[in-house]
Amino acid sequence: MRPRIDPQDADDFAVTPAGQVYLQEVSRSLNGILADRPPPNVHRTIANHPTLLPAMQPLMSHVAGDILPPRERELIILRTAWRSQASYVWAHHHAAGLFVGLTETEIARAASEDATGWTPFEAALLKAVDELHTKSTISDSVWKQLAEQYSEEQILELLALAGTYKTLAFILNSCLVPVDTWMERPALLPADPGQLTSGRHARPRESLPGSGAETWNRRIVLQNDTGLSQLTPSAAHPEPPLHEILVRYPDLISTATQAREAGSPLLLIRRNSSDVMPDTDGYSFSATHLFTDSTGVPILAEVVEPHDTWNAHSALSKILDYAGSGARHWPLHILQRSLEYTAQLQDTTADGLLAEMGYPVDQGSFLRTIEANLALGRLRMVIVASQFPPEFNRVISFLGQQLRPAEVYGVELRRFSDGSQAAYIPRVVT
Repeated sequence: MRPRIDPQDADDFAVTPAGQVYLQEVSRSLNGILADRPPPNVHRTIANHPTLLPAMQPLMSHVAGDILPPRERELIILRTAWRSQASYVWAHHHAAGLFVGLTETEIARAASEDATGWTPFEAALLKAVDELHTKSTISDSVWKQLAEQYSEEQILELLALAGTYKTLAFILNSCLVPVDTWMERPALLPADPGQLTSGRHARPRESLPGSGAETWNRRIVLQNDTGLSQLTPSAAHPEPPLHEILVRYPDLISTATQAREAGSPLLLIRRNSSDVMPDTDGYSFSATHLFTDSTGVPILAEVVEPHDTWNAHSALSKILDYAGSGARHWPLHILQRSLEYTAQLQDTTADGLLAEMGYPVDQGSFLRTIEANLALGRLRMVIVASQFPPEFNRVISFLGQQLRPAEVYGVELRRFSDGSQAAYIPRVVT
């Protein structure tokens, strides 16, 4: 996606006063490992405002200093990036976090509401960022926890650090600033469920058309070369399998999985059919298909064909199993083998398939992101059927509220026809 404001040319930026200051500072930060790289897009974008970058740069340099311990500073920045959904900041500070000693697992957990695994003080730091994001203030209880270890100077530094990166998020997200091309393996930003469900400053969740049974379209009018014709719900004999329709057109479930937020189509990792890729190492896969979006959030689709005997209890028990044991069902080597086999069926490689889909990441980084999301329970589960019983809608809604950060949806994929032409229309149940 093209930036709304193009970053200034690197050579032009280098000769500006702000560019000269940047070159001096970069030689001292992160042991100078970025000194041989072109100036980053964030600086070159802000440089389009001749007086803004010189005003901001001292503060940006200051909060990158050592008033806060490097590990805690990077945790605060990563949490702010996640809550702000600032992919540029996340990519850069994923790398910076590794540099100061954070592990991949810790970085993944920084993008999760799960507080297990942190020290009480680290959990308080993350909670402070959350409160600043949603309320623009820190509660008394969290302030007390911070004050047990931080001086007043350090607490003020924390507030300035989170605020600076929130300001950068405003600029980077709104200007559509691209991640720098010199980053070898930019980390993908995990989605934040809180962006859609809670918080005074969170985006309101969009109303999904047809989210209630009473709004289901009973008539579809189709315009073609011969005029208008009315389509009504009908079945085909024989009817194409729903799972085959999803393999060819996964975006039929993209409204439910919110892939529109990622700006790219869904990628099929594995179609679970024994004649496509037999398993030989004892792993069982009850989900019909595994998809993912461009942020590496896995989407497990359970398909109930029209000719199947409907068993809501069986489908729901599988959903609960996915939510609790997704990582057990889909270890890294199975993800890798599945993606490579899917790519082979399309006469390409895994990296080639990712590139064709417009996913700006290599196979290894992408699969590790999926694995981390599964381990954290950050996945989307979709049950697809031609029609749901009324009570199923209520259960889906209940599970969707209880299983966060996992998300649960139902998709009714109903066929409409006028006798000669047909359309498959999805209705989302949340």
